[in-house]
Amino acid sequence: MPQLIKQPSAANPRLNEIIVPAGVTLFSAGDQADAVFIVTEGEIGIYSGDSGAMVASLVKGSSFGEQALIGTKQRLASAKAIRDSRVLEIPATKLSSEIAQSSPKLRTAFDALTLQLLQKNYLTEFIAQGCSGVAKFDLGPESLGSTTADRLVNNRDLNSVYISDTDHLIQLIESGKGVVITGGRGAMLKDGITCELGSGGVLGVAESIAMCKSVTSVSVLTSLNGVVIDGDTAYQAFLQLSAGLKGVVKGLIVRALDDNTNSDRF
Repeated sequence: MPQLIKQPSAANPRLNEIIVPAGVTLFSAGDQADAVFIVTEGEIGIYSGDSGAMVASLVKGSSFGEQALIGTKQRLASAKAIRDSRVLEIPATKLSSEIAQSSPKLRTAFDALTLQLLQKNYLTEFIAQGCSGVAKFDLGPESLGSTTADRLVNNRDLNSVYISDTDHLIQLIESGKGVVITGGRGAMLKDGITCELGSGGVLGVAESIAMCKSVTSVSVLTSLNGVVIDGDTAYQAFLQLSAGLKGVVKGLIVRALDDNTNSDRF
């Protein structure tokens, strides 16, 4: 059976390149996250840890595995080669010191983006399985992403907000701010499917950083409490990163956005 092959990268011998034959798993959901990857050849599929449904396919230039730097520190999904592929492995230790020295606002935004990507993958999986009815995204105490959500909820440096209704939520997002829900119920509508969002749900964070309009409708089901992520502040911190780390963070932002979203910044 084909196996992973790790060898020094010809382009950058200080880093390793991993050859991933078609059908071979690079990592599985729940694994410890200790490296970020960039696709240099082929195509890598990202699969839900619950059902195994594919939620994304990544080609040359795409980065993935950002949880190794900040956020859950464990894989939220599995990665497997759709066709023979090569990926560049970047150990977290090479980038984590820069992350630690970056703006706290950026690290907070990174946490929120990690949750937004988890939320997007959940809804993509729900739709791909042909499920009917209302999807419900809630982060229980033992769920993937719960540690990240707790870190945001308990961050006393973040501004809290009370959102009374849908108009208030839309005004907030249009002003360039995203929200991580800490109480109440929100919702998003995608491809005709409504997804209810509880604590840990994210609305408008990637969109506010990318300065783009979401193609997904959002609403307030019951009044919300949340913490605010200022998109422009996070973007200005993003601009100060090195080229390598900037590419990793950009990859996370783009993947957290709705498909077919046009961004003025990325």
